[in-house]
Amino acid sequence: MSTSIGSVKGSSQELRSRFGEDARQRRVAANILDPSEVQGDYDAGRMMETTLGGEARPITNEDLAAFRQNARTAGRRFKGGITVRQVVDLSLSKDRKRARTEIPSAVPASSRQVKGGALETRFMTSSSPQSKHARHQVIVEFVDFEGLVANGSLSPRKAARELARGGIRFDCTCEHHRYRRRYIATIGRYNAGRPETGYPKITNPDLSGVACKHVLRVMSEIEGGSAVQMFLARAIEKARSGGTAVQRTSQKAADRQAQKQDSRPMSANAQDTGDRDFDRSRRALRKAAKAASTAKPKRTAKGSRAAAALGGNANARDKLLAAARELGISPDQAANLLSAAAKDKS
Repeated sequence: MSTSIGSVKGSSQELRSRFGEDARQRRVAANILDPSEVQGDYDAGRMMETTLGGEARPITNEDLAAFRQNARTAGRRFKGGITVRQVVDLSLSKDRKRARTEIPSAVPASSRQVKGGALETRFMTSSSPQSKHARHQVIVEFVDFEGLVANGSLSPRKAARELARGGIRFDCTCEHHRYRRRYIATIGRYNAGRPETGYPKITNPDLSGVACKHVLRVMSEIEGGSAVQMFLARAIEKARSGGTAVQRTSQKAADRQAQKQDSRPMSANAQDTGDRDFDRSRRALRKAAKAASTAKPKRTAKGSRAAAALGGNANARDKLLAAARELGISPDQAANLLSAAAKDKS
């Protein structure tokens, strides 16, 4: 059975090899803007460049001041750590779309308890068609694990749900995370891998975004995937029984999960995208549109007059139709929604 995540055997060694090569390349990298330079101890003779503002050009003192402010803002933003829901909410919309349309599967491969008591879970994900790698791997550390193991008032299933809602740290093998997101994760204190102290002056000088598409795909499975919930519950149950939280997913189980995920429609207008929040909201809109009455109201309310005016505005009408297409509803259904909204306000 061929799936988008490949073989479980050897995946752990593959992860160590890729992270090891990442660390070796970082040690010999010469064009790194380190924290002391960001603070002002920068030699202009180094002639380093930034893309701050949109174009590559030499770094100025004003740029260094902007970098310091960006770092302070990011540090304050993530002072309390980060949760799965925050990773999704604070990520860029283009990254969420890429996760939904380019990464079909994310499967938990193994788990273990690490220093500090967190549960480290390794996920294997598919890669996008343009990637040079056949797959990527994401590490997620659930920081509340030890406390939830000790909390006997919760069943393993309920404790697993609480674990998925709590604080996390993460890392990914992809270049997007390495060059654009790891520095933010480091200053935000939710980095699960090697720390990155070099400011991303070229790749992400504004410090925008939180996670790559592979991490976001994993987050969606942590929030809504029953297989991940069962995986976390088993880790809690094993730890409570006096054993360890070590688990390894068999090839058969991994293929079964990946095949189910791979079969989901991936296009933006698919009936089921795999994004639970998006699908739920879109189904609600479709239901409301279907139930909305097309009967003309007995009197013209303010909302109806606004809808009529919208129909005469070509630009606004185009925006409405574009939004309808994005949500997978027809123009008639969109009109029905406006009509129903007008009734509610009358």
